[in-house]
Amino acid sequence: MSIQISSSIPLMIEKKLTEMVKPQKHIPSHILSLSTLDNDPYNEVIYKACYVFKGRNVVDDDNQPECLVREALSVLLGYYYPLSGTLKRRETDRRIQLSCGSDGGGVAFTVATADAELHTLKYLENIDSDTALKFLPELQVDKDGYPPFALQVTNFKCGGFILGMAMSHAMCDGYGEGHIMCALTELAGGKKKPTVTPVWERERLVGRPEENDKAPFVPGGDTAASPYLPTDDWVTEKINIKAESIKKLKEATLKECDFSNETVTTFEVIGAYMWKSRVKALSLDRDGVTVLGFSIGIRNVVNPPLPDGYYGNAYIDMYVPLTVKEVEEHTIADIVKFIKEAKKKAHDINYLQEELANSESIINLNLTIPGRKDGLLVLTDWRNIGIFGSMDFGWDEPVNIVPVVPPETARMINMFMPSSRLEPSMVGGVQVMVTLPTAAMVKFKNEMNALN
Repeated sequence: MSIQISSSIPLMIEKKLTEMVKPQKHIPSHILSLSTLDNDPYNEVIYKACYVFKGRNVVDDDNQPECLVREALSVLLGYYYPLSGTLKRRETDRRIQLSCGSDGGGVAFTVATADAELHTLKYLENIDSDTALKFLPELQVDKDGYPPFALQVTNFKCGGFILGMAMSHAMCDGYGEGHIMCALTELAGGKKKPTVTPVWERERLVGRPEENDKAPFVPGGDTAASPYLPTDDWVTEKINIKAESIKKLKEATLKECDFSNETVTTFEVIGAYMWKSRVKALSLDRDGVTVLGFSIGIRNVVNPPLPDGYYGNAYIDMYVPLTVKEVEEHTIADIVKFIKEAKKKAHDINYLQEELANSESIINLNLTIPGRKDGLLVLTDWRNIGIFGSMDFGWDEPVNIVPVVPPETARMINMFMPSSRLEPSMVGGVQVMVTLPTAAMVKFKNEMNALN
């Protein structure tokens, strides 16, 4: 059920070329502003992902993926030209500005080769982050300014390749990233323009704080302590949860509680189960507080709803705080109720406006979330990334999508991911990527194995 992320393996990667790809058409010099959600300092991180494509059985194949992707990128930037700009957070008001045009900037595009065949790496199914980074472009936040987007194509001896993507979370959320990557592969496959036309409209999600002396609410405070923390001994594992296990957990939850014809989702029941398992694995202080955090999309909360082409951050974080003792004593159904209540709250337009205003004040005052984070668990759902349309531009759909997040982020965030296309038994199931202290991981796996 669990997959140990492998240790680093010997692998020679030769990076042949990096060039700055610019939009095909001239973009006049101008500055774009971002939304309150984009400006959240916790979104100013670089997220990366590997899209793994198998080789195709074609004799004398002259089509090189890097040539198709490079040409498609230039066309893509005619529609998504902000991706070729430069991000920089101003000191005056702590907001990020995006400088575009005047033929500056561009997107770094790297071509590399690997001295291996993809199947020897199990199509990255069990890869460790250090090895995965070899297939990803270099991109990092820089206070003096940095590009929001970069790509790398790494070719393998077997004819397969990895399309590596790096993106600033300040530019888009998973929904936006999914649309961008699908648009790129659409163009690489021969389409003249993306199916979905991108729109900016970031001003629609800008908070307007009230002019009073009231200090903004800053979530945080000390959570329950764990005897395993702090530590430098961390381990990351992927855990496979089969469809049958999810079905049984949902059925047990519905038997225990009447949800008045509401659907009980996989995210809710597995999230509740993981919270209980993590609390036990970390041996958190029973009198302390533990917090479950998760993101709720608000695209349809605003009036009118955000268009499909909006690719900025369009979610807010919700939190369920309970004492450790309460999490231990509550049933899965009880916790699902709390999660559903938080979801309903996030879908209220007045609550959203209050949250945007509060977040804007936090940004302006440069406040940070205080307190110990041992008892904080944040769930994020990557199952929809890359499924906003076909990514087949001649090599079928990617057989694997491998996200790579900064280590300090991974320690708090558990990621829901699509079930592996490489394992037929996992159809309808889900993978979760978990990072814990090594000693706690053993206990966590025992809890998760009980699902079977």
